[in-house]
Amino acid sequence: MKISHKLILAFSVLIVILTAEIILNQVITNRATKTYETLQSEINPTLSVLKHYESINKEFTLLLNNRVNGDDRISSINRIRGIIDVELAYLEAELKSIKESIPIENPDKLLIEELIKDTEKLISISEKLKLLFKNSKNQQDLLNTAKGIYQSDILVLHASIDKNINQLNVNYKREFEAYNNELAKNLKNVSNIILLTGTFGIILALIITFQITYSISDPIFKLKKAALKMSKGNLDERVQITGDNELAELGKHFNHMANALKKSFNEQENQIEEIKSVNKELEQFVYVASHDLQEPLRTMSSYVGLIRELYIDKLDDNASKYMSHVEDASLRMKTLIKDLLDYSKIGKEKTVTTVDLNQIVKDILTDHELIIKDSNATVDYDVLPTVNGLEVELKQLFQNLINNGLKFRKEGTDPHVQIQVEDQGEYWQFSVKDNGIGMDKKFHERVFIIFQRLHNRNDYQGTGIGLSICKKIVDMHKGEIWIESEVNQGSTFYFTIFKDLNEI
Repeated sequence: MKISHKLILAFSVLIVILTAEIILNQVITNRATKTYETLQSEINPTLSVLKHYESINKEFTLLLNNRVNGDDRISSINRIRGIIDVELAYLEAELKSIKESIPIENPDKLLIEELIKDTEKLISISEKLKLLFKNSKNQQDLLNTAKGIYQSDILVLHASIDKNINQLNVNYKREFEAYNNELAKNLKNVSNIILLTGTFGIILALIITFQITYSISDPIFKLKKAALKMSKGNLDERVQITGDNELAELGKHFNHMANALKKSFNEQENQIEEIKSVNKELEQFVYVASHDLQEPLRTMSSYVGLIRELYIDKLDDNASKYMSHVEDASLRMKTLIKDLLDYSKIGKEKTVTTVDLNQIVKDILTDHELIIKDSNATVDYDVLPTVNGLEVELKQLFQNLINNGLKFRKEGTDPHVQIQVEDQGEYWQFSVKDNGIGMDKKFHERVFIIFQRLHNRNDYQGTGIGLSICKKIVDMHKGEIWIESEVNQGSTFYFTIFKDLNEI
C-alpha cells in the first residue's frame, strides 16, 4: 500500500472514532441535560413548595392555638389574616400547578389532590374563624367557639396536611436522588466514553504512527546507509526495499542510478588509465627526445663556436651576425630542452617523505643570496609547517614562485616577497606575495599553461614553463593553485597541500 493511502486510511479511522465519540457524547449529554432540566423544573420547585407549606402549616397552627387561648396581639392577628388571605391561596395555586404536571399513573398525584382538598377546607374553616373573630360580641364565647373549631377541625387538617407533606417529601426526595444518580451516571458515562475513545484513539494513533514511521524511516535509513557507502567508493552497494509504495520506487531508482554511476565510473577509470598511459608515453617521449636532442645540439654549438674561432677574420659583418643568431638560438634551444627535461622528471621519484618547509625556504634563500643582494630584495616568511610530500618538487615549487617575485619587479622599486601559511583543516594554504608588475585578470588562468609567456624575451628571460611546473607539483600533492593580481599592483600566488598525503 502506498504511503499516501496509509495516511488517508489512518486519518479516516481517526475521524470515524472521533465522530462516534461525538455522537455518543451528544446522546448521553442530552440525557443528562434532560435529567438536569427535570430536577430544575419539576422536583426542586415541588420540594421548595412542600417545604414552604410545611413551614406555613406549623406556623398557622401555632398562631391559631395562641389566638384561641387569648392571644389578641395585633401582629399575631395580622399574620393569621396574611396566611389565610395570601399564603394559603398561593400554596393552593402552586399545588394545582404541580398536579397538572404529574402523570395520571403517578401515585403522588393522589397525595397532591388530597393536599389540595385539605388546603381548600383549611381556607374555608379559616375564613369562618376570621368572620367569627370579627362578628362576635362576646369575647369569651368567641374564644370557646374558636377553640372548639380549632380542636375539632384545624388540628385534624393540620395532621392530615402534615402527613401528606411528609409523604410527598419522602417520595420527591427519593425521585430527586434517583434523578441525581442518573445525572451522575450519565456524566460518568460521558467521562468513560471520552476516556475509552481517547485511550483507544491514542493507542491506534501510536500503532498507525509507528507503522507508518517504520515504513518510512527503515527505507530512508537503508538509502542513507547505501548512499554513505557509495560516497566512500563502494559503488556495488544496493538497497532492498520491498513493497508497492513511493519509497520502494525510490529504492529502485536509487539502484538504477547506482548501476549507471558504476558504469560511468568504470568508463572514466578506463579513460583515466588510457590517459595515464598516453601521458606516460608522452612524458617518456619528451624525456627521450629532450635527452637525445642534447647531443646533436652540443655538436652544432661546438661547430658554430669552432667556425667563429677559426674563420672570424674571413667572415663579413652579415656572416658574423648570422653566426651570432645561430649561437643565440642554440643557447635558447639548450635552455628549452633543459626545462623540458626538468618538467618530464617531476614526480619520477614518488617517495613521500616528511619535509621541513622552513629548511626548504632557507636553502633557496642561500642559493639566491647574490641575486637578492644585487637587487636589494627582501624575502619574509612565516613559521612554516612540516608536511608530507616530495622534497625535491616542493623545493622547486617555492623556488619558482620566489624567482617570479624577484624577476618580475617594477622599475625603481626594491623587490619584496612575503610567504604566509594558513591552516584550512585538511589542507595547508600557502601564499607567495610580491610587489612586482602584476598582470591583467584575463591572464590568471593562462600563466599556468606550459610555454605561455606574457612578456618579451628581451625584457624578462625564461621559457614560460616555470608556473606550469608549479601547477604539476601542486596537483601531485592533491592541492590547487591560483593567482590574484592586478597590473602594477603585484601578484599573490595561492596554493594548497593535502595534509594526510601518503602516496602520489
